[in-house]
Amino acid sequence: MRKYIAGVLTAGVLFCALRWADLALWTDRETGLVTAGPVWARYLVLAVLAGLALLAGYRSAGPAGEVSRPRTRKAALALSVPAFAAGALYLAQGVLDLLGAAGVPDLARGVLEVLCALWLECLGQHWLLAGLRSQRRASAPPPALLGVLGSLVFVWDVLASFMTNGSSWHRTIPTAAVWQALAALLLLAAVLRAVCLPGAASPRSLCRCGLLAWMLCFAWQAPRCALLPAGPGDWGMAVLGLLGGVCALLCASPEPLRRGSHAAG
Repeated sequence: MRKYIAGVLTAGVLFCALRWADLALWTDRETGLVTAGPVWARYLVLAVLAGLALLAGYRSAGPAGEVSRPRTRKAALALSVPAFAAGALYLAQGVLDLLGAAGVPDLARGVLEVLCALWLECLGQHWLLAGLRSQRRASAPPPALLGVLGSLVFVWDVLASFMTNGSSWHRTIPTAAVWQALAALLLLAAVLRAVCLPGAASPRSLCRCGLLAWMLCFAWQAPRCALLPAGPGDWGMAVLGLLGGVCALLCASPEPLRRGSHAAG
């Protein structure tokens, strides 16, 4: 079933190219408004691919052990590199927000971004050490409380979007930002459960959330970062999508599973 997951990841790459063309040719870069074609076509394609990601994760999940504690250096590097990169980007964004804070909301968001960065760096360190110590003693998982606090920045983003975003549906970037924050939150929650509570980890949930983050946080976000003004946090969202793709691929079953042979989630 890893080939099935790889096919979904490839569909995400094609969607990324399509989104690139949409932003480059049929979107006003100053206002973010769609200039050609129905805006609902964009959301329909995104919804179809998100549904495909959820279905693939439900049907193709195998053990989540490689994400809980990588047993090979290759898997450890595949997980730790995007975690370190996303952590560095969110740390940079948090520092920028703290330095330019104009009030308590900006200060709160900056603090939450720093906590998110610390959690991602702890995850990267845990995965890297687990791969290096694959034949020796296991490394202790990072503190779960830090994972909870580090995920709150995406809850904050969702709430802030509902309170401050009065944009039109024709501005696809701020509208989809709410869904991206939710996808990132679901991914980090699934990773937290896999790393800190490996016995209770749901491979289906982790695979679904990883593929959903791949579609929303990477395929939708990367063209926006490349073509429009973007800060470190915007790039951090795209890297989180990469991490989601890696998690989905690592917890995919190498071959078709029989009914009842894997955990429900």
